[in-house]
Amino acid sequence: MKALVVREFCDPSTIQPSEIDPPGPPGPGQVCIDVAGVGIGYFDGLLIRGDYQIRPDLPFVSGSSLAGRVRSVGEEVSHLKSGDLVAAFMLHGGMAEQVVLPAQSCAPLPPDINPLAAANFFIAWATSLYGLREIGGLAEGETVLVLGAAGTTGTTAIQCAKAMGARVIACASSEDKRAHCLEQGADAAIDYTAEDWRDQVKQASDGGVNVVYDPVGGELAESALRLLKPGGRYLVVGFVAGIARIPLNLPLLKRCSVHGVNWGGTVWADPSVVAPVIRTLAEWTLTGRIDARPTQVHDIEQAGEAFAALFERRSTGSIVVRL
Repeated sequence: MKALVVREFCDPSTIQPSEIDPPGPPGPGQVCIDVAGVGIGYFDGLLIRGDYQIRPDLPFVSGSSLAGRVRSVGEEVSHLKSGDLVAAFMLHGGMAEQVVLPAQSCAPLPPDINPLAAANFFIAWATSLYGLREIGGLAEGETVLVLGAAGTTGTTAIQCAKAMGARVIACASSEDKRAHCLEQGADAAIDYTAEDWRDQVKQASDGGVNVVYDPVGGELAESALRLLKPGGRYLVVGFVAGIARIPLNLPLLKRCSVHGVNWGGTVWADPSVVAPVIRTLAEWTLTGRIDARPTQVHDIEQAGEAFAALFERRSTGSIVVRL
């Protein structure tokens, strides 16, 4: 079967699929899945490069957020059966035509969900919903500032915030990316490279925002934090532009809070958080409150090209590799 095997840490744009043996039958508490699609993000690319905090033993198969159908189940598995459609998460190993993984890492989906739409449920979409709802306490009528808003993480944050009844101000660096943000439902799209971008945000938000959703980090973070209103919440989601250095007097003076959104760590610590998040995403998809269809779909032979567009910041929206 085809799989995206990492035999040495490398530039993800250079990676090519390999032929490997299919996995054996699932053991107790495990399931075997026929993979339909795998969402990709910076996390997966960093693992391939060996630049993430965790370095998998070589060789390993890339891919963490996936969707597909259950092929077979092992003993002691009661909530899944052959033929069920599921979203699933693995630290790595998902970018293969078949995978065996713990059943508790799978969440059942309604049978009429498009599996390619659900391929990003477990990371990008879940991070956005959990971060905004459970961590950020976003309320209807509040205003959210989304940084890096044209990428997978930003696009899902725009749609989740709108589904929760919030006003969304999206920040993106190019005209095409800002147009994408508006298509995803953002109320305003602002060029954060402009000298007066903070003034533009204030004008679009009646003086400031309630929540900042930040997958970017770097030098942009302090300026964005200064845009929070009293009682605001700053959500640290990632650090594509580097780890930010924020003066800690700012949360005190502005009477705001800074929260880390580590969905993966939360899931490992407490798997019970998964079901309500995935259930909400499925309900919102079926009722049209979000459009989870990927912006870009690549066959596994083009996975390297997908990573190149992602790391060169040429891509917009969510990316799925189809198996």
